[in-house]
Amino acid sequence: MNAFWLALGITFWAEMGDKTQFIALAYAARYRTRHVIIGILLGIAAMMLLAVGLGRLLGTFIPENWMQALSAVCFIGFALWTLLEKPEDESVETPATTHPILLVAAAFFLGELGDKTIFSTIALGATHSWLPVWAGAVSGMAAADGFGVALGRWLGNRLPEAWFRRASALTFFVFGLWAGWQ
Repeated sequence: MNAFWLALGITFWAEMGDKTQFIALAYAARYRTRHVIIGILLGIAAMMLLAVGLGRLLGTFIPENWMQALSAVCFIGFALWTLLEKPEDESVETPATTHPILLVAAAFFLGELGDKTIFSTIALGATHSWLPVWAGAVSGMAAADGFGVALGRWLGNRLPEAWFRRASALTFFVFGLWAGWQ
């Protein structure tokens, strides 16, 4: 269960203020909530499965203590990345012939390519059992994106994105120090 909670926490905070939260907000304003939720879950489940699989593959070729050190460096790097990353102006274009569920799933799958949540899931997948890491990562992303939609609808533009970015960076830094200490 530790791998589940670790993946959930890291992924949740990594998604705070991320572009996919804004994508979720934009789609939720356009489509039925159930279509957006199903699309989000399909897209992130597929992407996280790919990330965990890649992590397991790397974990078989690289010694565990090296993977742990690499994870520590990655998490500290993610903290810096989060603090230095400039907010993106995301706009959502909707092809008229695509079902909203498939559109949202594809947007989330492609939106996460090369994102810090994927790299953190790969790192966790290399050193922990794949199923709890996958379940935790999917749950963390789903919670963060659901939180983003709900918070976005309620608060609008009243809460600064910088607050979420700093909390996310601090979480990465703490996990990096913890992984390095291990």
